[in-house]
Amino acid sequence: MNWRVIYSYLLYTWGGLHRYFGNQNVLSGEFERAVHYFGRAYELNPQFTYARLQRAVLLGRELQRYDESLAEFDGLLTEEPGNGAALVNKALVLQVNGRYQEALNSLETYLQLPDENEYRAEAKRIAEQLRAIIAELDEET
Repeated sequence: MNWRVIYSYLLYTWGGLHRYFGNQNVLSGEFERAVHYFGRAYELNPQFTYARLQRAVLLGRELQRYDESLAEFDGLLTEEPGNGAALVNKALVLQVNGRYQEALNSLETYLQLPDENEYRAEAKRIAEQLRAIIAELDEET
């Protein structure tokens, strides 16, 4: 195993600690540090896409930096089009931003994946809600 891989995992672990401290103490500075370390881990080891996923999730969910979060999800999905966790989390960020059709598209792509069961029930429920929201908005226009 080369040093870059080992070091990337150490950076990822350090980022995980900052995420934990951020969750425990509701400190955005800790989330910023976690984003930094997850990004460094991915830079050192571009095959460590889980670090990129965690970076994207934190940017969107904890820091409300939605454009950056979506850019990370899009980059990750370019590398791994079938990454179910990225598709579901991207949909959540899009939904928060009122981009309901795009969110639904992301969830429908996820629901087409063969072996993605971890989020399937929740994704179906959210997709149904999005369809209802979209239909209601269409009626208003």
